[in-house]
Amino acid sequence: MTEQFRLVTRSDFDGLVCAVLLKHLNLIDEITFVHPKDMQDGSIDISDRDITTNLPYVVDAHLVFDHHHSELLRNPGMHENYIIDANAPSAARVVWKHYGGHKAFPEKWDEMMEAVDKGDSAQYNEEEILHPNNWELLNFLMDARTGLGRFREFRISNYNLMMDLIDYCADHSIEQIIELPDVKERVELYFDHEEKFKEQILRCSTVHGNLVVLDLREEEIIYAGNRFMIYALFPKCNISIHVLWGLKKQNTVFATGKSIVDRSSKSNVGELMLQYGGGGHEAAGTCQVANDRAEESLHAIIEQINNDDDWLVAV
Repeated sequence: MTEQFRLVTRSDFDGLVCAVLLKHLNLIDEITFVHPKDMQDGSIDISDRDITTNLPYVVDAHLVFDHHHSELLRNPGMHENYIIDANAPSAARVVWKHYGGHKAFPEKWDEMMEAVDKGDSAQYNEEEILHPNNWELLNFLMDARTGLGRFREFRISNYNLMMDLIDYCADHSIEQIIELPDVKERVELYFDHEEKFKEQILRCSTVHGNLVVLDLREEEIIYAGNRFMIYALFPKCNISIHVLWGLKKQNTVFATGKSIVDRSSKSNVGELMLQYGGGGHEAAGTCQVANDRAEESLHAIIEQINNDDDWLVAV
């Protein structure tokens, strides 16, 4: 019998597809969804019966699959249990390739694999940002940054929906998945919030040269919506920072990303976030800083981003 492991991954579309792939190979018997910072802080117990995907490297894991550029900087050298490809568009694609691609997985999943690659590498056009459907819409629904998890009136929790979708994605079409009652409920909320979400972005954003900063710390309700909407609303900015409270306002989060509408930004976001205890890719990353250092850190990050693109802006 194949030895089975626990999958430790993120609660997003990439994590979902990783779970679909590994379950198909009968490699996992348990799934835990975690935040990347939990791994960096050592607050999640990781052992040799764990497979991790799309998370910071932990030496004790059985296997670690990743595609984050900043992790190559954080973990130089070779590790036997470390399967990382910074050129891969998603962690799911790293898993798919490692186990033999079509030798291991059905061709009918190609559409799902293309969708996870597209989502994790943010290859959306303006039309897909403003009017998502099918796989694009499911990706936005699964993204914690969309914010559906803040609204508790759903029939089942986001965790239970993720667990259900692992099976549904394996043998249902995307059209069938979108029509599932628990998915449809979230689709309705997504579109109900859409106009309020756009208004909030426009009201809470400030432009610093090539950068738009969206500060949501003073907002009582943060409406649900996809993380790329800001680029469709500020097409002349090539990079953004979302400023948010961390869990229970214990720290401040800077979620930074290059525009997917104007891809001219010269910043390396993953390396910049790494300087503040976070990480990410060349084009997107996040860090969490102490509240008493938030303004100082934000000022420095804005200045660095402007300097990268040769903007001289008073911040």
